[in-house]
Amino acid sequence: MEPEIKPENFEALKLHTMFIAMVIRNAMEDFHCKYLSDAQMKELNPIIRNAVFTALYAQQTMLKSERSLDFVNSNIEMVPNYWEQPEFLKGFKT
Repeated sequence: MEPEIKPENFEALKLHTMFIAMVIRNAMEDFHCKYLSDAQMKELNPIIRNAVFTALYAQQTMLKSERSLDFVNSNIEMVPNYWEQPEFLKGFKT
């Protein structure tokens, strides 16, 4: 598959993905300690990274790619009404 964005933007997208995945991983640390083994976390981390990367890529390319637009729209439609609105993580000062 050819990237639908410039190579330098593709690399920046990968770095952005790693940053977001690390924030997610750190936010899950207490949950990990209580409920997940290191082996389970090792399996979960790439799932999170790949999902974040796919979501960011689709969002960034949805105006150029019908596949990306369909992916974004179908996932937005799946968001249940009962989900809470996002909040800043504890410890993050605004």
